Amino acid sequence: MGETPSRQPLSFAEKASMSWLVLFSIAAFISQILLWQGKQAVAIPEQAYLPPFTSVEHLLGTDQLGRDVLYYLFLSCRTAWLLAVPPLIVATAIGVLFGSGAAILGNNGVKITVRKLLTLALLLVAYLVLHSIIRYWPPLSDYPFTRWLYYGSGILLLCYVLNRKPGSAFSKKRTLLTLPVDEGLQKIIDLWSTLPKLLLLLILTAFTPFSMLTLMGWITATYWVLPARIARASVLQLKKGSYYETAQALGIPFNRVFTHFILPSLKGPILTNFCFAASGLLGVGSTLAYLGIGIPADVPSWGKMLANARFSVEAWWLLVFPAALLLGSIFSLQVLGHSLSAQNRDKSVTK
Repeated sequence: MGETPSRQPLSFAEKASMSWLVLFSIAAFISQILLWQGKQAVAIPEQAYLPPFTSVEHLLGTDQLGRDVLYYLFLSCRTAWLLAVPPLIVATAIGVLFGSGAAILGNNGVKITVRKLLTLALLLVAYLVLHSIIRYWPPLSDYPFTRWLYYGSGILLLCYVLNRKPGSAFSKKRTLLTLPVDEGLQKIIDLWSTLPKLLLLLILTAFTPFSMLTLMGWITATYWVLPARIARASVLQLKKGSYYETAQALGIPFNRVFTHFILPSLKGPILTNFCFAASGLLGVGSTLAYLGIGIPADVPSWGKMLANARFSVEAWWLLVFPAALLLGSIFSLQVLGHSLSAQNRDKSVTK
C-alpha cells in the first residue's frame, strides 16, 4: 500500500473551467426565473441584424427577428443546462443502481415463483390495455387525475405482488425460477450500445411530440448504459477484495457496506463519466436544435442561433457568440473530466 498522494493545487485551466461552469449554472437558473415571469426575447423586426457594439440597448446585436442576441444567449443557457445536467443525473443514478445491483446479485441472486412471474406478465398486459384506453378514450383522456389514479394504483398493485408471500399450501408446490440478472443486464447493455446515441435520440424524438420533458426523458433512457457498465465493473472488482468478504463474514448490513465502501469507490469513475457525458450532451442538444428536432420552436437554444446564421453570412455574430459559449462549456467539462481521470489514475497507482 503506497502513501496517499497529496492533493495537487488546481491549475489555471481547472479554475477557469469551474468558474465558467458556475456562471453557466447561475445563468441557467436566472433565465428559468425570467421565463417563469414570462419575460421572453422580444422580436422587433425593424431592428433586425443590428451589428454588435453599436447600441447600448443591443450590446451583442440582434438576430433576423430583431431579438437581442445577448438576452437570447442568456435564455439559451437554460435549455443547454436542462438537456445536459438533470437527465444525466437521473441516468447516472439508474445506471449505478442497475450496474451495482446486477454485479451484487449475479446470475443466481434473484429467485421468483412461476405464479408471481405470470402475475407480472398479466399486469404488464393490463397496463398496456388500460394505458391505451385512458390515452385515446376522450371521456378519460380529458381528465389528468384519471391517469394519476391509474399509475398510482398500478404501482401499489405491483409492489403488493412483488412483496406478497405465498401461503403455506402454495409454498409446498411452488416452483422457483432463477433469473440471470447479471447476464440479462449485459445483453441489454450490448444491444443498447450498438446504436449511436445521436441516432437513437433522432429515432426516438421523431415519433413523439416535441417538448423539453420528453427529450429529457429520452436522454435519460439513452445515457444510463455507460454508468451501469462502469458501476458493474467496479463492483465486480470490489467483490474480490478482502474488505467485502470480511464484511460479509462479520454480518455487516449491506446498506452500510454500500454507502461506506462501494459508493465512495464509484465516485471517481462516475464523476469522470458524468463530465465527459455532459460535454457530449451539450453538443447533442445543440445538434438537435440545429436540425429542428425534439426542442419546441419557442424554446431558445444555441443550436437554433447557429442554424439561423446559415441564412445570413454577413451576420457573423449569430455564429461566433453561440459557438463561443457552446465550445467554452464543452471544453470546461472536458478539462474537469481529464482532471478527475488523472486523479483516479493516481489513486489506482498508489494502491
